[in-house]
Amino acid sequence: MSRSRAFLLKLVAPLCLSAVGLVACGDNSSSSNSNSASNSGTGTDVTSGSMTEPTVGSASMSASEATDGTAGISDSNSGVPTTSGMGISDSNSSDTMPPDDTTTGIGGGGCGDGILDPGEECDSGPNNGGGNECKLGCMLNFCGDTYIGPGEECDNGAENGDMNACKPDCKFAFCGDGKVGPGEGCDDGNQNNADACTNGCALATCGDGIISAQEQCDDGNQSNDDECTNNCTAAKCGDNFVQNSNGEQCDQGVNNSNTGDCTLACQPAVCGDGLLHNTGSGDEECDLGAGNGPGQQCNAQCQLNTCGDGDKSPTEQCDDGNNQGGDGCTSMCKLEECGNEVMDPGEQCDDGKNGDQDDGCTDACALPKCGDAIVQPSLDEQCDLGPGNNNAGACTLVCTAAKCGDGLIWQNHEECDDGVNNSNNGTCKADCTKQFCGDGFVGPGEACDDGNQNNNDACTNVCKMAKCGDGFIQPGEQCDNGGLNSNTGTCTTACLTPKCGDGFIQPSNNETCDDGLNNGDSKACLSTCIPAKCGDGKTWVGQEECDDGNNVNTDLCTNMCKAAECGDGITQPQAGETCDDGNVDNTDLCTVFCVPAKCGDGYKQPQNQEQCDDGNNVNDDACSNACKTPICGDNITQPGAPYNEQCDNGANNGNDKACNATCKKTTCGDGVKQTPNGNNQNEVCDDGNQVNTDACTNTCAKTTCGDGITQSPNGNGQAEECDDADQSNADQCNTQCKKTTCGDGVVQNDPSNGNGQVEMCDQGAQNGTQGSFCSATCQIKPA
Repeated sequence: MSRSRAFLLKLVAPLCLSAVGLVACGDNSSSSNSNSASNSGTGTDVTSGSMTEPTVGSASMSASEATDGTAGISDSNSGVPTTSGMGISDSNSSDTMPPDDTTTGIGGGGCGDGILDPGEECDSGPNNGGGNECKLGCMLNFCGDTYIGPGEECDNGAENGDMNACKPDCKFAFCGDGKVGPGEGCDDGNQNNADACTNGCALATCGDGIISAQEQCDDGNQSNDDECTNNCTAAKCGDNFVQNSNGEQCDQGVNNSNTGDCTLACQPAVCGDGLLHNTGSGDEECDLGAGNGPGQQCNAQCQLNTCGDGDKSPTEQCDDGNNQGGDGCTSMCKLEECGNEVMDPGEQCDDGKNGDQDDGCTDACALPKCGDAIVQPSLDEQCDLGPGNNNAGACTLVCTAAKCGDGLIWQNHEECDDGVNNSNNGTCKADCTKQFCGDGFVGPGEACDDGNQNNNDACTNVCKMAKCGDGFIQPGEQCDNGGLNSNTGTCTTACLTPKCGDGFIQPSNNETCDDGLNNGDSKACLSTCIPAKCGDGKTWVGQEECDDGNNVNTDLCTNMCKAAECGDGITQPQAGETCDDGNVDNTDLCTVFCVPAKCGDGYKQPQNQEQCDDGNNVNDDACSNACKTPICGDNITQPGAPYNEQCDNGANNGNDKACNATCKKTTCGDGVKQTPNGNNQNEVCDDGNQVNTDACTNTCAKTTCGDGITQSPNGNGQAEECDDADQSNADQCNTQCKKTTCGDGVVQNDPSNGNGQVEMCDQGAQNGTQGSFCSATCQIKPA
């Protein structure tokens, strides 16, 4: 054979394998008596899906492996099986290459002659081999070529991997290399025995005597009577073991309850301890501790102070010593209200408690509704357990009887319920049982399901096409527990490690829900795979208005996860409320704006002794600033109709005052003397008339002599005969308001005296006497 032909054969030999017979090409010879068609040394049985450990020294490869593209080259010098994709077996025999001195031996001008020719990476002559630096094809040995070369501990070719027996650097996997290899439960790459992975590459477990990060203690024994329980938690009250050294007298574990025989403090329940012992052997109805006793809510025997005992307890509105109604106190010790056929405050209706709970008004004086523990056919209710209604129970929150197909999971009866989406090929089957691998139905996440337990057929026991579920971890798989794969176990049917958000509920991960991509802190299933609920601090969109995660009802978010609002019956100072009576009545002590009622707010509140409230600060209108209806005498002058007051001096009103008893200004001429009157005039008298000729003038002053008006008598009791309003005695009227006469000693001749007589002289008593020049008629006597 020529050198060029031998060289060409070298280049194409790895590519010229028959898929069935593995016959080398480059020669007309078909001899292959040394080319074995089986390889038991290494590789994967693709028909069964299993993988075997490599066996050093074998040089055979099965025909079935060859059809899968695996290698079967074996170097009998090194005893190392190979899987490079070639089907040639080299045993230094003439069957490997034609007996041409140009292709074999030393100095023949081809690969193996010890001379580096063009196209060769190396040529070590007779030392060429799969386990040496230079391989038979004059190619350099490298990690991943399936030959265990110098410096390599192993080489499984494409099977090299961090999670396989031979790693990518052709070193054997070992415990502590930080990669989980075959036979290892874990590998964290450290020598710390106190973490989740021990130094023996086993998952840390309680009882192994090593305290891991998740454990409080680990004494390596199975005794619950020491300081470390079998769960590797420090002994404490509630662990179901009585530790007298801790002062415990009892311990019922998770059954400890402040209502049971053993309290949460691990002490026996007794009447008077302030805890309600009403489960187990307990028959307490109440327990207020030191507050137990007569007249209290709870008596000394821890029984409720009952209605009808004649002793009004703090929760009773009344107690007349009987259980009869109709006497002002109901048989429930409530003031009679509901049932009196009058809709009182707080009642939604009242039909006299006629016993018909479905006539529009229940005997609780409330409108029928789902959740009132009464089945109302008129509302299309099928059931009603009141507070016991639950979408996971026998009666749903919309008062329909639970059934498979209603979209709600009936606890302890159904495993699942997707409503109209129930299907034997869905997550939830038609009988409301969860789909599972092996049930004979191809459900979500399953590639197949033949309903058997045969791993050797087309569908594995984990309902995947052969490979995932065959018990071996393959690239792309996170885990593979074979037939134990389960969407609720430690490895899913997709060979993935379970996690919150994968759409499957894994109790082992403490998940109680998992809506997959629909998980979220504003949705029904939180991002931690715990169902949303009021009080968890996460606002469930569409169900909750808010959620502040506390039990404070007086902040901006109530304990029912409703946004605080005026009228909800709870006073929320942060919302600016100073009161909230939960109604829309502006006439009580708290208005609809949640501020205390007050005079001037525009609403009449009888409880505040208001007679009116016009909402303004005008004191002289129809409602005073003290919210009183105006009356004469309230010291406020209301000039408008219908009051028409001219004045109002309150207690100082009076007919003899400036303002009379009818709130009119007093005046001169009203017949009552006022000092002063309503016109600020100080009256001396008031005879109630407009006559100036009596004792009182029209200006309420006393008439007097000299005022120009003749009064008989005048204001001084003097009977006037005349009054000319001057101080002259020489006219007809003297200064004493008497008519002047002849003989009064004063001459009146302008025009005359009071009797109409013109006097020429007047010497008084001397008139007409001897020696007087004036006659008795006041005329000058003739000479």
